[in-house]
Amino acid sequence: MIKVSLNPLLIALRLKQIENLVRKNGRNDASDAFRHCFWSALMARDLGYMNAQRFTNAHESSPDNPFMEKKMDLHNNDVGLRIGARGGSDSSLSNACMAALQGGELMIIQ
Repeated sequence: MIKVSLNPLLIALRLKQIENLVRKNGRNDASDAFRHCFWSALMARDLGYMNAQRFTNAHESSPDNPFMEKKMDLHNNDVGLRIGARGGSDSSLSNACMAALQGGELMIIQ
């Protein structure tokens, strides 16, 4: 088991940044796809690819998570992990996830 100390204030700040960027908090839509990408990118940059991947996979592992939602989330997390592994500022990660969304690289099921 990996122990990662995550600052709750930093997490709250990141979530607020995501909310401000997408202006919506939808489910299975473009805002959801972007959130998963950006959050995963931030974690990959800050925690390392493998630690972030373990965290994101564990987050999606609930048996109550519907199959297509899980597939969508894991896909978008993977895109974000690859983006974050390259490093960069918050804005560069955000821009890369937005480009992935606009370029059709992120998965949306709604």
